[in-house]
Amino acid sequence: MNKRKKAVIDHALQLFVENGVMKTSIQQIIQSAGISKGTFYNYFSSKTECIEAILEQARYDAALLRSEIMIGKDPTDLNVFANQIAVLWNINQISGLDVIYEEIFHSGEDELKELVLRHRLREFEWFSLRLCEIFGDEMRNNGFEAAVLFYGMMQHFSIACKILNQNSTTIEEIASTSLIYLEKIIYLMLHENTAIFNTDKVNVLLSVSKKRYQVDISEIIIRLENLVAQNITNSQEEIVMAIIEELNRESTRKVILNAFLKVFIDEFRGSELEQVVKEIASLIWYDVRTQQLHQKM
Repeated sequence: MNKRKKAVIDHALQLFVENGVMKTSIQQIIQSAGISKGTFYNYFSSKTECIEAILEQARYDAALLRSEIMIGKDPTDLNVFANQIAVLWNINQISGLDVIYEEIFHSGEDELKELVLRHRLREFEWFSLRLCEIFGDEMRNNGFEAAVLFYGMMQHFSIACKILNQNSTTIEEIASTSLIYLEKIIYLMLHENTAIFNTDKVNVLLSVSKKRYQVDISEIIIRLENLVAQNITNSQEEIVMAIIEELNRESTRKVILNAFLKVFIDEFRGSELEQVVKEIASLIWYDVRTQQLHQKM
């Protein structure tokens, strides 16, 4: 997404949070962003499409942060999983998206409700795939139901903490505890056949949320090559070149790339290029993980 479009999205999000989605007009967004009507409609065909772009941006940001969390870590570690779960939750709270979700669910706008539902389904789908990775492929038929149970627990724990004024309890802690409870439920699902949802109907429902982000590896390689042109150390250059070579392979070796990316981040830690390097590493790992997880679908 180009910077100008991202700026329009940021202005729209601020207006939606401050004034409400229903009370914010396209004209207000245009005036706030300092763009023409033609520019707005070049980016979005409607206000609904603008809202969709906001939700997509939040999911994209979450995907990169989740990838960064996993680099160099054991993907089956429940603490890693809990921290990944908390990412989107925190993004929604900090940005005000949780307020927007609440407004939309209580509105009469069916198109917007369907939009939010699709994004919820994509989160459930991501959660289900991670469960298969952690607990095994036997979770495939029960992952969606487990996701429903888990996010229900998360939601009600969060609400109860606010009621009890227990604000020191973090989303990460709630996620971690909820996963401990979910482990026991998963055992019942797998060994006592307690599942409620029909697998075929779940698969049909999930089919509405198949839009994926595409990462341009050639563009990432160019960014890595630009790093080499900077005033970097020999050891930094060596790891950058090693990653480029790995990305240029016909078949990327996930384990090796994971090790390279951890060294990549460590080599640039504390330098002026640290944030750039983290973003590049997250993009690479997001692409690898997306391909790997959806090969299992």
